[in-house]
Amino acid sequence: MLGKPEFDAFITRSFTAIVSTVRGSGTPASSMVSYARLDDAIYFSTTLDRLKGKSLVRDPRLALCVINDHEPNAYVTVEGSVIIHRDNPTALHERMYAYWQGFVDSHPAGPWSLFGRANLEKMWAAPGRAIFEVHATRVSGYLM
Repeated sequence: MLGKPEFDAFITRSFTAIVSTVRGSGTPASSMVSYARLDDAIYFSTTLDRLKGKSLVRDPRLALCVINDHEPNAYVTVEGSVIIHRDNPTALHERMYAYWQGFVDSHPAGPWSLFGRANLEKMWAAPGRAIFEVHATRVSGYLM
């Protein structure tokens, strides 16, 4: 479980978040990701040459603010650190895709259909791509 049961449930029924990392200068940097919640960890993918990838290689701490278009003004923030899967494992891609497909199937009218398998496979094949596994040390938020 990630935090209190109601926070845990919100994380599970969502799939977008804002990731905040620490730049080399010490200033924060934030960007949006789509994630997959698998067991008690959260996974997202990016390339190691992007700012969030470079920042997390240098300093694995992050804050992940989970949001949900269907629940405005509600959020859950997961603070923690990442394990970086530099080998970009196919097994994790498959589990992440299954999570996203479940979300798309339950929200067919949303813009999430862009996560078609062909688009994801092309993205996942990009050079330098890695999977980031988030482990929570603190979970907080506000649900309406």
